[in-house]
Amino acid sequence: MTEDLTTRVAAEAALFGERLAFAPIRHHSPACAWMLRAMIAEWQPEVILIEGPSDLSHHIPMLAEPGTVPPIAIAAMGPVDDEGPRPVTYYPLSAHAPEFVAIRDGMAQGVEVRFIDMPCGARMEHVPESLQSEFAFTAADFIAETCKALGLRDGAELWDHLFETRLGQSDWRGFFCDVYAYCLAMRETTDPALMEVDATLAREAEMRRHIAELQGKRAIVLTGGFHTPALLQAELSETPKAPPSVESYLVAYGEDALDALSGYGAGLRYPGWYNQAWEATLTANGVPDWSALAVETAVGFAGQMAGDDRRVPLPQLTEMVAIAQGLAQMKGRDAVMLPDLFDGMRTALIKTEAGPGEPYTERMHAFLRGTRLGEVPKSAGQPPLVADARTRAKTHRVDLTDSARKRRKLDIRRKASHREAQQYFYQMALLETGLASLEAGPDFLLGSRVDLLFAEWSVGWSPFVEGALIKAAPLGATVPRAALNALMRDRARLFDEGQGTNLDAVLTLVLTGLRAGLGPFLPTLTGDLADAVELSGDFEGLAQIVLRLQAVAMPGDPLHDPGAPDLLAVAKSAFDRLIYLMADLTQTPEESLPSRIKALHIVAGVLRGPQADRFDRDRFDRAVEELLEDEACPPLLAGALMGLLVQAGLREDTALATLLRGTLGGVGLDPAEAAAALNGLLMTAPMLLWQSRTVLQGAEDALAALDDDAFLAVLPALRRSLTQLNPHETDRLAEELVDLLGLDGGSLRQGPSRFTEADLARALRIDRAIAAILKANGASDAPTG
Repeated sequence: MTEDLTTRVAAEAALFGERLAFAPIRHHSPACAWMLRAMIAEWQPEVILIEGPSDLSHHIPMLAEPGTVPPIAIAAMGPVDDEGPRPVTYYPLSAHAPEFVAIRDGMAQGVEVRFIDMPCGARMEHVPESLQSEFAFTAADFIAETCKALGLRDGAELWDHLFETRLGQSDWRGFFCDVYAYCLAMRETTDPALMEVDATLAREAEMRRHIAELQGKRAIVLTGGFHTPALLQAELSETPKAPPSVESYLVAYGEDALDALSGYGAGLRYPGWYNQAWEATLTANGVPDWSALAVETAVGFAGQMAGDDRRVPLPQLTEMVAIAQGLAQMKGRDAVMLPDLFDGMRTALIKTEAGPGEPYTERMHAFLRGTRLGEVPKSAGQPPLVADARTRAKTHRVDLTDSARKRRKLDIRRKASHREAQQYFYQMALLETGLASLEAGPDFLLGSRVDLLFAEWSVGWSPFVEGALIKAAPLGATVPRAALNALMRDRARLFDEGQGTNLDAVLTLVLTGLRAGLGPFLPTLTGDLADAVELSGDFEGLAQIVLRLQAVAMPGDPLHDPGAPDLLAVAKSAFDRLIYLMADLTQTPEESLPSRIKALHIVAGVLRGPQADRFDRDRFDRAVEELLEDEACPPLLAGALMGLLVQAGLREDTALATLLRGTLGGVGLDPAEAAAALNGLLMTAPMLLWQSRTVLQGAEDALAALDDDAFLAVLPALRRSLTQLNPHETDRLAEELVDLLGLDGGSLRQGPSRFTEADLARALRIDRAIAAILKANGASDAPTG
């Protein structure tokens, strides 16, 4: 049969019979769509059979409705599986997709239109994402050899060169014959084993069965050109058993999702540009003005760059178009295609290496890809969750017509509408939609920068948002209800993993619900946290609960919800439990002590804050006093506790100065023990070193009393302790030391030294060795220099 199809006459005889015609196409090809319009008009079919899952045919009437604006897709949902997310596959259609044109033109003429591919329910295991695939258009050996012969980059440029350049022409018979010959050659150089594995052969058998049922009706069979040679065969297979039914919906899709470079496995790259070419062809009702299209593309790209504060000068823009036109002519065509435009842009605008991340190339990719989103009429039916999410998105000023991500700056402390928008974003995050991501602002889960007024988000509606909502549809009919159920699903998983008493994990769930505006629905999680607190031995975790929950209990906090359970009661319970555990703090292993001291510092900070009157400060202070009086209290803990008491006005600063003198100048202590009290002080109340001259003088007296050997021994430990200070605190301490010692402050600001700490230690050892030699020779008082 291959030999019979090597000529135009043989191809016409195979494709165009007396009552049955085949239209081999490439998905989303404007040239194929244009030729198909002419074919339908001339052939006048009674039936149009289209490569599409047969169990999705009930969506065809809605696809023909004027309110359906491409790009759109049919989203089909697989069976519910407890072991993983529900699979969703897509059958997308652009305005220039031949299938969409066939549906619109065919239905307008009263033609019966049906899908004939293997049912979606039978294909879920073969194709997890897209129900169209054109792997052979880039990978077949024929493509590689032809590109090499013509001097073209790849299969995409080859297709454009041979077929898209014929957009707007009228010879549809010759066009489809050439597409058929092209696809036949691809098929002949594709490994049959691949077609078996990806269900291509099974799908073709199903399509042949539908064709056989035409019973002599005048028809057009519209499929990917790769399948056409197999569909010309008369071989039939047994009728397959009924596949599992699927739930499916018509959803808005986006140009960026259609782009072959974005991971979509069928169709052409840069759908935004091909749609522009399609509209130019419709306007001209024939061959578009390719030069005008090139100029329009260049001007649009320049506008995109101007929006990014990278203006393209007019001379360079003109040069870009001229180069693109010249390259097209060198390749023997009038049509200026995408490779010409890219080469023109790179030559005219890029003066450095055009590698990954180069801004002109990146923005050109984005511009040609497009960001337009389609529209689906309400009458098409949607899962209630999708409809609710779209309604709420409009309320919160999310653009549903463009998939480009945009920055949103929200004043979450002073504007209720902004706070509600952020809650919606977090609800959608619980449903894993990818609608919005926090770029800058408070992180309420980590407790980072929670005092900030503003939060900056990157927001963009896309087909993948709707796909995620479809997957999440079983969780609830509204976004808040579905988000709550997702949160409770996470709770169930936590308990299944034996982590139901993990304070940090349960607190995270509570805070996640609060930031999503689900406060009134959190009694179960709040109860879980209260139960975990009662039995917890997690000292640090209890301190975090005190800190975080007392904050969100304050009116004015972004997470405060008057309808939420009594979170302050849980914070008080955590405080009580922490006081109980403090009794054993002196027995804490050395390696765990710093984190326990940090917890004490956190609670002390709460007791100095606006919610201090909600807690029993006296109990905390008494517990600190008792620890400090315990003879087993280690120096590190003693320094931290003394700092807290002095800061609270319960001990005189002279007591702290005495403690520092006793440890820093202690006899028989190893260096780490000697520096331990100072280290503890720096963990809880470092400001006392520059706020109290008595404390600073005590530390200075102790260090000054050390001989050189003792000072050098303790120096590394002191240095490690002082690294806890931030730059501002370091400067404040240095200023106080300069004043205390009567030094010239300017001498301390000479920039970083070229000598390392090791150099300093080595120099001091040499100095001591020389001093010892001089002393042994009776010359210790000899003048130097």
